[in-house]
Amino acid sequence: MGIGSSVWNGTKNFFLVVVFGINHEETNVTDEDISDFSDEQDSGGAPVEQKSPLGYQVTYFSAFYLVLQGVIGTGIFATPATITKSMGSIGASYIFWVVGFVVTLLQVFMYVEYVTYFRKRSGGDVVYLEQGFPNPQFMIPVTYAAVSIVLSFSTSSASAFAQYIFKAAEYDYTDWELRGLSVVPIFVTAVIACISTKAAMRLNSVLGFIKVVFLLFIICTGFAALNGSTKMPKNHDIFKNAWEGTTTNGNDISNTIMKVVFAYGGTPYIFGVVAETNPKNTIKTFKYFVPLTLFAIFIIYILVITSYYAGIQDLAEIKKGGNVISALYFEKIFQTKSAKRAMCAMVALSAFGHMQTVYISHSRALRECGRQGVLPFPKLWTSVKPWGTPIFPICVTFIVNLIILLAPPPGDAYNFIVDCGSYSGYIFNVLLAVGLFKVRAARKKQGLGYREFHIPTPLLVIVLLWYIFVLIMGFVPPEGTLIGSDVSFFYAAYPITTIGLVLLCILYFLVWAKVLPHFGGYTHRIGEFSLPNGEKGHTVVKVKNEDVEKWDAEHTHFKGGLSGAGYDDEAVSEVHLVHNRTNSNSEKSMKKDADVSVKA
Repeated sequence: MGIGSSVWNGTKNFFLVVVFGINHEETNVTDEDISDFSDEQDSGGAPVEQKSPLGYQVTYFSAFYLVLQGVIGTGIFATPATITKSMGSIGASYIFWVVGFVVTLLQVFMYVEYVTYFRKRSGGDVVYLEQGFPNPQFMIPVTYAAVSIVLSFSTSSASAFAQYIFKAAEYDYTDWELRGLSVVPIFVTAVIACISTKAAMRLNSVLGFIKVVFLLFIICTGFAALNGSTKMPKNHDIFKNAWEGTTTNGNDISNTIMKVVFAYGGTPYIFGVVAETNPKNTIKTFKYFVPLTLFAIFIIYILVITSYYAGIQDLAEIKKGGNVISALYFEKIFQTKSAKRAMCAMVALSAFGHMQTVYISHSRALRECGRQGVLPFPKLWTSVKPWGTPIFPICVTFIVNLIILLAPPPGDAYNFIVDCGSYSGYIFNVLLAVGLFKVRAARKKQGLGYREFHIPTPLLVIVLLWYIFVLIMGFVPPEGTLIGSDVSFFYAAYPITTIGLVLLCILYFLVWAKVLPHFGGYTHRIGEFSLPNGEKGHTVVKVKNEDVEKWDAEHTHFKGGLSGAGYDDEAVSEVHLVHNRTNSNSEKSMKKDADVSVKA
């Protein structure tokens, strides 16, 4: 009886922790846990919520699954064939998969350094841009908020879900039938995210566990194919002359880079829930678990791609496989239509899981935009009533996805909008790298150094140059034509339009922050509000020029209005304490600010 009880408890704990991502020791956060850790941030940024009103549902394993679901949507099931086709050889394709991993890992390290500075802020990019570009205050956040709302969609996963469901059913669908079924995952995942963060996280973990098991099954069948233990004969000819046919065409290489970036994209999603980890585990989660998860994904990618090559065995057939290479692989290995249908169903489930992760993370980013005060109705964006979830940002994300799915005509318009969304992400990646240099400089000016982790400067430069290179690649024309590969008009229309949208947002900011106050006789100032569940946010208020001096005297916490910002009074006094402590002790202690507690 005792042995049986132990086995049962062990099995139950395994499923709770590993499958569902549940660990009550991690999610039970005390006031002491919260007070032990603090952030230093620019006072013009959204106020720090010392206790997360969204709860603490992110454990080590749920973080693992958030990374997994964010990165592995449909990319590994669709892009290997097109990458091999673009590069011309399997040897060159492996090189790009490795390069993509290395650069993405460096990007993760960049994010981890941000986490060490702002561990109590969820939202990811929007927070780091806010702190990296405080002057002109709110210009970058306003731009990010506007672009994020307009382009806050992940319709590619929703469309992939519908496509693979129809393929599994062997149904010949129309464009509007595809769109109709695509609405299902964005609606269902939105409802779950609205009702309960706990339920959304647990569902995400379960789907992630199923995805891992499925990918391991593909890898095992690949090893069996290499050994000649499947219905395909043992044949390793495809791995001979692995570099034969490698292209040197610039457009093919640029297309490959875009596809690899897409396949590894999704790591920033986990950084949208930083403040929802146990404060005692935040740094360990992001410093160790997130990079190790990405490394595990890289190993999975290489083994899955090798399985495709070993199972299909014909390079020409692989190049023709397109976005259904995974289904082709299963059909070859098992030589039954039912196996192909099962593969399609699993890919659809993978796309569904990716959508759930998008809602969890992106809703936090939009909520932070609202908390900054740069959007109308900031309290509505900030509130987590009634279920402890950011309902309004989730609904906005759903509405935007719905419009993108149903409004544009099939083909050119839809592809164009999706390309614009991807390109805007690359622009903000460049700004994030530059912003980290600026954050370091601001901290140094205040007498603060690195915290628990920092990415070496040469590696940060590589990240910056990589994303500048990716931006430039959008302007490389296809060979022999100026027509885009997925649209029937000018190939560079999407980068030009995206850059134009960003510039339009900056123009709007200048009119709002400079022109209108000048002619209206008022000045912008920041006010702070609190809501019943512990939510905090900013509102931007108009103060008549003759009342500015009185306002500033009554609101000394904020400095500089919209044209400049400083660290709040308490942070500055703490910095002075750091200097005093340094002068009385040793030079070495100045470099270690892990002991410095600065209340933001």
